[in-house]
Amino acid sequence: MAVGNLARAKEAGALDPSLDPTETAARAFANLGRTALESLYLLHQGVGYFQGSYAFIDQDLARDALEIGRRENRGLIFLTAHVGNWELSCQVVPLFFEFTINVVGRTQGPLADALLIRLRASGGHGYIFKDGGARAMLKVLRSGGVLGTLFDQSALVGAEGVPLNFMGRPALTTLAPLKLAAKTGAIVVPLFGRREGTFHYFKIFPYLTPPARADQNWPLQTTQALNDLLAGFVREFPDQWMWGHRRWKSQEGVKADPRYF
Repeated sequence: MAVGNLARAKEAGALDPSLDPTETAARAFANLGRTALESLYLLHQGVGYFQGSYAFIDQDLARDALEIGRRENRGLIFLTAHVGNWELSCQVVPLFFEFTINVVGRTQGPLADALLIRLRASGGHGYIFKDGGARAMLKVLRSGGVLGTLFDQSALVGAEGVPLNFMGRPALTTLAPLKLAAKTGAIVVPLFGRREGTFHYFKIFPYLTPPARADQNWPLQTTQALNDLLAGFVREFPDQWMWGHRRWKSQEGVKADPRYF
């Protein structure tokens, strides 16, 4: 699956023409293996185990967003993806910038859910399940709190998922984070991580602020912009993204939004 996804992204012109899909897939799975091992250390040793093994790029962008949020009592949404060690970001980002985060995740089953709550919500942070969690998310943002979530998984077609362009092909993409931002005025901070061996870099991108007046197109247009941002990051670091999942799975009757193709 990973090799096929890489090959099709390469054919679409979204990746370097010289890229070897098989070799890149192998490196991507090596990253997943390291992430799994590091997550065990994070679970049992705590975030202190990683002291001195990570750094932030353009950290002032996050500080500015947090300052505006606190001054104007706005919530913040940190958006990331399955790049580098995304589990580590749940702990080091709030620790480094000194805030409490509420991580949003999908239900995986009783045992997996218990493990993820321990992993992502340790240190006094919160955990909200996406299914049925809209009210809890709104409460966090309206009180000036912080949410953290991933946006690069395949979504359900309909109210949540819209087929937008991602690396040259239509991919069902959730609009939920941007709809929450538009509804509450929350600031959106994109953040992607990558590894170099055992060292981790977390890149902060310019934050996004919803328009003061209601704009029906803003969540759609901004989500597409985030897809493009992630696509550029993946093109630069193709072995850091999780290629082995059905990001582009198709459903009968689903067509890409023509505005982005």
